Amino acid sequence: MFSLPLSAFSQQDKLGTLQRRKQKMEREIKLLTAARDEARSQKEATFADLELINRQVYLREQLLRTIRTEIRLLGEQITRTTNVIGALEEDIGQIQASFGRLMVVTYKALNNKSSAFYIFSSKSVSQGYQRARYFRAISRMQKQQMDLIRRTREFLAKKKIELEEQKAQKKAVAKQERAEKENLVALKEEQKVLFAKLKEDEARFDQELRTTKKALVALNKEIGKEIARLAELKRKNSKNITKAERDIILKLTNNFGSNKGKFPWPMPMPNGTITRKFGKQTLPGSAIVVELQGIDITTLPGQEVRAVFSGKVETIMPVMGQGKMVIVSHGKYYTVYANLQSVSVTAGQELSMLDSIGTARTDPGSGETKIHFQVYKDRVPLNPESWLVKKS
Repeated sequence: MFSLPLSAFSQQDKLGTLQRRKQKMEREIKLLTAARDEARSQKEATFADLELINRQVYLREQLLRTIRTEIRLLGEQITRTTNVIGALEEDIGQIQASFGRLMVVTYKALNNKSSAFYIFSSKSVSQGYQRARYFRAISRMQKQQMDLIRRTREFLAKKKIELEEQKAQKKAVAKQERAEKENLVALKEEQKVLFAKLKEDEARFDQELRTTKKALVALNKEIGKEIARLAELKRKNSKNITKAERDIILKLTNNFGSNKGKFPWPMPMPNGTITRKFGKQTLPGSAIVVELQGIDITTLPGQEVRAVFSGKVETIMPVMGQGKMVIVSHGKYYTVYANLQSVSVTAGQELSMLDSIGTARTDPGSGETKIHFQVYKDRVPLNPESWLVKKS
């Protein structure tokens, strides 16, 4: 009887992974759309709006590519299921032919007389026993063949239903592809119009770019200075701490370091999307290069911000143009939460994972709500994205 190859299950896994990735991008696009709707309450086009729309365009392009791959995989799945159905129908034909031959053999053997006649007309007990075994074997074979036909037909019926479901799914995804193409075209047109509006007042646009770079440089400098102060303070104090305290610091450091890639996000995952990444990058619509020592996570107004790991609140301070900042230590590691509207912790407070730290700040000029998140080991900035759990 026909059996499914292992590649079929592998292909199904690929399709499942692809669909989860697609759902993740759809959630991010939805969040960015809501964030832009909030920001659009401002009368003038802003650089922040351009960054948000650029991120939306990127995600929609990725989504479209994912949908096209999904259509291809569904097409392969439909072809494979069609082949399975053909093989099953062929199997049923062969089984029925084999069963027919068995019935003919049985009919000729019995020749209109019952099996009991042949058993009781045996010349000896041994011959009777052998004939009884023979007729029992024929009966078993008949039952097996009938059961095989039944099970094959049931499996065939399931595969036919599966094929119709796959065709319907492919049709629905193809419809989504057409809609996404239209969405992308409309979004790119909106992107072009927004960029043109910003360029109309080039002086204001250039000023926004310079202000953005200046704010990022100032933020990096302020955080770096505070981290250096904390690290130096910790180094000086390390001479006076007890072995028990040193063991606690080592345990915290090891716990933090061993959980890389497993930390929760500073807000529930559906409510945040990364709009500026770690490292060097060019500001949209310009040749201005900035270097981020953390990531910007765009969210919605009033969003609660939470600790990604247990630790101690070391610093609470205002940062010019970036709201408030909280630094939490985790042994030799630090996490930084900047651009906060409000803070709900106090210096020296011990935090557990997911404890509230404050709320995200909405920029009064651009209408954008986001936080800036950093991770340090001693004085070295690390890519925060690689420490957070992947969005599913």
